[in-house]
Amino acid sequence: MDKFFECRSHSEALADGRFSYPGSTPHYAPDRTFDTKHFRLVVALDFARKTLKGQSFIRLSALSEHASEMVFDAVDFKNLKVVSQGKALKFEYTGRQIKIHWPKPVFRGASVEVAIHYQVTEPKLGLHFVGPDRQYPDKPLQAWTQGEDEYNRYWFPCHDAPQERATTEMIVTVPERFTAISNGALVRNTRHGSTRTFHWKHNIPQPPYLVSLAVGEFTEIKDHWQRVPVLYYCQPGREEDARRAFGKTPKMMEFFSKKLGVPYAYAKYSQVAAIDFIYGGMENTSCTTQTALTLHDERAHLDFSSDPLVAHELAHQWFGDLVTCKDWSHAWLNESFATYFEALFKEHDMGYDEFMYELRGNADAYFDEDKERYRRPLSTKLYKNTNDLFDRHLYEKGSCILHMICKQLGEAAWWRSMNLYLTRHRAQGVETVDLINAIQDATGKNMRSFFDQWVFKGGHPEFKVRTWWDAKEKKVYVRVLQTQAVNDETPLYTLPVTIELRAGGKSRRFQEVVEKKEQLFSYPAPSAPDLVLFDPDHSILKRVDFSKPESMWVVQLTEDPHVLGRIDAAAALGKLGSPNALQALRQALFQEKFWGVQGEIARALAKTNLTGALDALLEGLRQIEHPKARRTLYEALGTFVSPRVLTEVKSRGGSEKGYSAEAESIRTLGRMKDPALLGFFKEYLKRESWNDVLRCAALEAVGMLQLSESFTILKEYSRYGYHPNVRMTAIRRLGLLGRLRGDVQTILIDLLSDKYLLVQLSVVRALANFADERATEALMKYTSGERDGRLKRAAEEAIRKIRKGMENEFPANGKK
Repeated sequence: MDKFFECRSHSEALADGRFSYPGSTPHYAPDRTFDTKHFRLVVALDFARKTLKGQSFIRLSALSEHASEMVFDAVDFKNLKVVSQGKALKFEYTGRQIKIHWPKPVFRGASVEVAIHYQVTEPKLGLHFVGPDRQYPDKPLQAWTQGEDEYNRYWFPCHDAPQERATTEMIVTVPERFTAISNGALVRNTRHGSTRTFHWKHNIPQPPYLVSLAVGEFTEIKDHWQRVPVLYYCQPGREEDARRAFGKTPKMMEFFSKKLGVPYAYAKYSQVAAIDFIYGGMENTSCTTQTALTLHDERAHLDFSSDPLVAHELAHQWFGDLVTCKDWSHAWLNESFATYFEALFKEHDMGYDEFMYELRGNADAYFDEDKERYRRPLSTKLYKNTNDLFDRHLYEKGSCILHMICKQLGEAAWWRSMNLYLTRHRAQGVETVDLINAIQDATGKNMRSFFDQWVFKGGHPEFKVRTWWDAKEKKVYVRVLQTQAVNDETPLYTLPVTIELRAGGKSRRFQEVVEKKEQLFSYPAPSAPDLVLFDPDHSILKRVDFSKPESMWVVQLTEDPHVLGRIDAAAALGKLGSPNALQALRQALFQEKFWGVQGEIARALAKTNLTGALDALLEGLRQIEHPKARRTLYEALGTFVSPRVLTEVKSRGGSEKGYSAEAESIRTLGRMKDPALLGFFKEYLKRESWNDVLRCAALEAVGMLQLSESFTILKEYSRYGYHPNVRMTAIRRLGLLGRLRGDVQTILIDLLSDKYLLVQLSVVRALANFADERATEALMKYTSGERDGRLKRAAEEAIRKIRKGMENEFPANGKK
């Protein structure tokens, strides 16, 4: 599962530093009396009534001695009937589970079959009906499922836990004009007057949460990898956008299959572009569901790519689908792997600099969550809602940890370990210890101490590094301190570190083990080094405070071959802000070849707040062509409130080749806070663009002006009927205006009951800006009940932030 279009795009409500909230308990895989072997689901969809009528034929094998009861998760089912061999079985139904009483105890290993007849109408989770209404008359009619984490129990009866695995069939009847896509191979497609029936069969056991169904008026685009059909489904008229978004899928399948030594395992691979999908993508086995928002036009393709999303979900077909975490405490074995392999494909496709820049972004995303929200072990059984685990620790931090494992093992040993892990546990559930054992058996290396530090504890090392040259002894000294607070949660780390010295035109590397609070290393050197690097390959997830002479940072900026070394040097020189630092940054801005470093140099220049930096950034707009670098140039210019910036940005922004640079130019103009620009922004509100990126930027700019009319405009665009991206932007900006307008909170509270989950999440996070008890009362009901786990967590965090704000504003002792 990828959260790109939800989690990564929007700021989170600040928590109080705790991951485990009251109500958190240790979670374990549930007991079972029977093992599910095969599901045969026969379903029919009624779009008008938003109803699914189903028959679930289930073959099971008894696990316990004299098994007499079987329990299936099933929420809010109607018209239930349970039959076996033509005879009705006794059962009890709680509204959440069906407990079936078998006539006679079944001996361990014996097989039984049961059929459950049922109906569900407009399920709260799991199965989603999407279609037109008065405000969205052109929205296509679709239905799609989203089973992770344990939501498929809302539309078919199952033992809804990742430890369970079964082969599946889906026989689905839909209106004749529709296509239905599910797991596995298409056995047949038959017409019956005004309806059509699709029969899909999947022969490799999979967990219930990966069972999928997507229905709509789709165009099917055929591609292939070797002999495997590769299919893309999209709304008619979006065919070229779908090819643009998904076209590298066969190349990814070849890369993953070849590197892992485990060919893609399934009968086909399809991707369905679903309207109003609530994640970026979901890796249902052999049939991924993708958000339709990832389809994009030629202009968007200049600086936007669906490749990370596509690669992430495809990597899950091995990590998460072919092998699956036995319980959610080991979910990093799904998501961290998919996030890392997404980056590995980028390296294969676009080069090492792109790969390392993505990993740096992953590390920064984790660091932000660690600082602003909470710290937790990567693998933990203690949580409240399962979806609480699907955070930046699980995705981004885990990807960095896997990169560390790869670097410690070496490339050959890493891929050998991956092959053994996948082949040994093919079509099985796994725990973290299975990965540890696979690595040890494939390489002879015992990684248990590494996993104890990085997976079963939280945090990361924080280093303070100091270096000096002793001319008398002709030695370079490097002092390394671990400065993180060491406690039960965060360890004192033991890890290998490389230190690189460059002196007299020659570079030497030294391998050390950092294992103490403070260590001093010394190395012979004929002269003072002009460059000292700590972890020069940037393979360790860490924070580093490395104080160096300005001259050394300048050398690092221009001569470090590693993209992240040059970025670190740019950031350090930006903080120094001296004339020499400014000159070095300016020169590097135009000499640097990689757009990511150019962008970071632009940000460093902005931090100096010097006129010379402004001159350099404006010159950058005239010379630098890469659309992603240009976007960051506009962002950096937004820190200078200047008539020169206003004039230059306004004249250039509208002619940008890429959407992102033009959108950033609009936001930069908003930062000028010039009321005279309101009319300019209102004209942009009339402009159409991919995913409404320009209209969203204009709304952000309108909000920055903080005018009375700003509120009126944002209120209008928050209404149901606009593009969801527009609505979420307006809602976030309203939240930021909240302290200036007393009526904003009432508007947001009214929007809490919106039909679209991602809009609800935006409202919850916006309400977190208010230190007002009324918001907590409204939010309280969203912390429980039949709701998406992300919404529950966001509401709980918002309530805690509001109460903390109230305590600060109205302290018990009366002092502020």
